Amino acid sequence: MGEECKDCRKWEEDMYWTRFQSIMFCQSLSKGFEQQLAIPPKFANNLKEKLPENVTIKGPSGAKWNVGLVTSGDNVLFKRGWKVFVEDHSLEEDDVLIFKYNGDSRFDVLIFNGRNLCEREASYFVRKCGHTELDGGSQTKRNIVESSVEVSHTEDYALSKRPKKDDNVTPVKKGSHSRANGRIRKGARSHLLVELETANAEISTYGGPEKVNSNAKKGSVTAYPVQHVSNRRPVTEGEKEKALQMAHAASTKDSIIVVMRLSHVYRGFYMSIPSEWALSHLPRKNQQVILRMKEKTWRANFNYKVYGGGLTGGWRNFAFENNLEEFDVCLFELAGGATDAIIMDVSIFRVIDEVTPLTHMTSFSSPRGKQSKRLRRKKN
Repeated sequence: MGEECKDCRKWEEDMYWTRFQSIMFCQSLSKGFEQQLAIPPKFANNLKEKLPENVTIKGPSGAKWNVGLVTSGDNVLFKRGWKVFVEDHSLEEDDVLIFKYNGDSRFDVLIFNGRNLCEREASYFVRKCGHTELDGGSQTKRNIVESSVEVSHTEDYALSKRPKKDDNVTPVKKGSHSRANGRIRKGARSHLLVELETANAEISTYGGPEKVNSNAKKGSVTAYPVQHVSNRRPVTEGEKEKALQMAHAASTKDSIIVVMRLSHVYRGFYMSIPSEWALSHLPRKNQQVILRMKEKTWRANFNYKVYGGGLTGGWRNFAFENNLEEFDVCLFELAGGATDAIIMDVSIFRVIDEVTPLTHMTSFSSPRGKQSKRLRRKKN
């Protein structure tokens, strides 16, 4: 293969930093890591305007820690609250941490032992109370927020005291493009509420890695994955709240409430299932799932992952045939299972009762990789 041209490389880098929904970096812990940790300069320089003053770090266990970002010279550092995260996970020098930034003021973290380069097993059992929880151990008051799930309990987790201001560092200015954090509802019934776009599966079709025609000849046009385009009128905050309240009213302690996001219903078509619910209700393996609404059924695939997994495959057909749109709310209830499939009853709570059919479309790119602005209406 010939050497990549500089323009192509620049385009690829621009697509990564501006279009990808999830961006990752790794950092090895060196001396002094207990007090602060520097973010790699390239990452910080590309996202500095989007990074807020305060972020959330979600550990492998699903628990979250609030950490302040500060600037010191040309460096951006995890500072206020970082020490608590370090102590709760018993981090050691030379450990390797992999951070994934999802663009919503949250970093998901995986923790590897620096000596054997394998994940630290205990990191999956750490809670914010500062000790590990084993099966059969005492239960603590907590709100555990997964990467793709919000777990609401009637008992509130005690908030830590406000950290003291650092004299020698300056807080990172909050970017105008940063998105607000999700809210934990006080007094809600014990159930799981999924309100987060999934990772790499939700990469924008602009620059997305999967193409429909990967063997296209030179000079041909390549199709990107299908998109569903909404024709619905704009929705109000009140309508969103009403749909969510209706789902809450119909939920049980074993149900899972999923607020539809772009990557669930318009592109990507991967609906994540949080580990807390998946581990207690679903087998730890890939399996078919039957989604049932009254007498009609759809088959989808449950892809098992250590963080829970998600629905794919036939999920796109389910979403399109039921005209699911962003902010609609789905309530999933495990109904049983056969040897080859799991049955889940689904109830839909729409933000707008009147259904306006979606448009089924496919985008195209030129052979040089540049996205065409044209969208072709795809026949069903």
